[in-house]
Amino acid sequence: MEQAINQGSVQTLPPLLSYIDGTAETPALARGNALLNPNTLEPLQEQLACSDAQVERALAASEAAFERAEWENTPISERADILEAIAEKLSEPGLAAEIAYVDALTTGAVLKVTEGMSVVAPMTFRAAAQYLREGHLEKTLPGKVGDVESFRRPWGPSLLVSPWNGPTAIGCHKVASALAAGAPCIAKPSEWAPHSAVLIAEAINSMGLPRGTFQLVCGSRQTGSTMVNDSRIRAISFTGGTAGGRAMTHAAANDFKRLQLELGGNNPLIVFPDADIENAARGIVFGMTNLNAQWCRALGRVIVHNSVKSALLDRVMALFAEVTLGNSLTRTSDMGPQINHGQYQGILGALERLESCGGSLLSNTTMPDLPGYFIPPTLVDGCAPEHTIEEIFGPVASVHSFDTEAEALTLANGTDYGLAAYVYSSNEEAAWAFSRKLRTGGVKINGYNLLSLSPDAPRGAWGLSGLGEEGTGHTIEFFTGARVVGVAPPNN
Repeated sequence: MEQAINQGSVQTLPPLLSYIDGTAETPALARGNALLNPNTLEPLQEQLACSDAQVERALAASEAAFERAEWENTPISERADILEAIAEKLSEPGLAAEIAYVDALTTGAVLKVTEGMSVVAPMTFRAAAQYLREGHLEKTLPGKVGDVESFRRPWGPSLLVSPWNGPTAIGCHKVASALAAGAPCIAKPSEWAPHSAVLIAEAINSMGLPRGTFQLVCGSRQTGSTMVNDSRIRAISFTGGTAGGRAMTHAAANDFKRLQLELGGNNPLIVFPDADIENAARGIVFGMTNLNAQWCRALGRVIVHNSVKSALLDRVMALFAEVTLGNSLTRTSDMGPQINHGQYQGILGALERLESCGGSLLSNTTMPDLPGYFIPPTLVDGCAPEHTIEEIFGPVASVHSFDTEAEALTLANGTDYGLAAYVYSSNEEAAWAFSRKLRTGGVKINGYNLLSLSPDAPRGAWGLSGLGEEGTGHTIEFFTGARVVGVAPPNN
């Protein structure tokens, strides 16, 4: 397979399987359409979904596992051992390469990026194991009559809904966290990129967990909706779009299900007049090409001081010319296609709308000689801020200019999203002061990358960008509730 991947010629996918109550089985329903290779538009595999009966068996198995509490009562040190064994399995070179390959083929993200994501996968399980070994879920506190036990236990069966744009890293983070918490969980990957989840589920299934502890259910949005609306599901971790987050919230309301939502972002990058223009330009290009700009912290708006706008745009255009837009399975590609027809048409429609609002399209990347869903990174200059408040979720960013810091702050905080922001200035003290005023979950100063600022820092979401916080400890504790037991003083 390695030779074929290097040549960019392999165009096959492993069979689509679900893992229900300890058994691997094919989803029973044909959806009447096929996954396409986003590079070439060639059919890859028929899309399938679990039947109502399969979904019901998964829900029943998860509830039964929770009632037995076998995994919940497994000593924390043993749970940590198993999480580390999963990490070792996912680190095997052959499996890691296959995971990276199927992600590159189905999502359009280039191999050198998906290979990095496959490295992150075992790290999430190791981090969860370490969190358990540090004793965060069980503590002893001083009480009025002796010690008090403070411990956390799982709410119950949990649903983990992962997106297509980062299926391996995001999916593994959710699974590792739920298992660390002792919660029986059902993973529901996106129907557009489920195959890495199947490979990961096979690895987890080989660990001999109690039946019903971990399950994988493949299918459509309807499949997910059935589980979201079921009263046996007590917690939901969802990463996806704002519309999906709203649907989750409505569905969870009646049963007071616990919700963790990471949704979209229309993320600003602010360039002050004293910024390193080369560094800022490279940050812009990274934010518009990494993962094909199909990620929640991708660049949405460039906010640049008028005095350096021309120099910045000139440098970005030069860097756009150096971007290799091509087949996601070719190692020389810097950027690949959008994932599917709907995503592709949505971005083209957004470009057309912004042009009609007075925007000028700025792009300088050579298109590949392929029929796939390719869109070059494109800046749009000249639109009024009110025309660019919605997330596009693709390689398109609007450009706005400012003269004063107050204007920059108004522009940066001028949407209902609040996921990420990026600030470029040679005056770090001023950059810190400005960044603290941004209503967003995280701000990176003078840098743009996929990694968190600190492994211990929460990944927050403000406004329409989500609900709750993510991170190793934050997500593990999301799946649990606190219990406190101790001797009380006698009644007076």
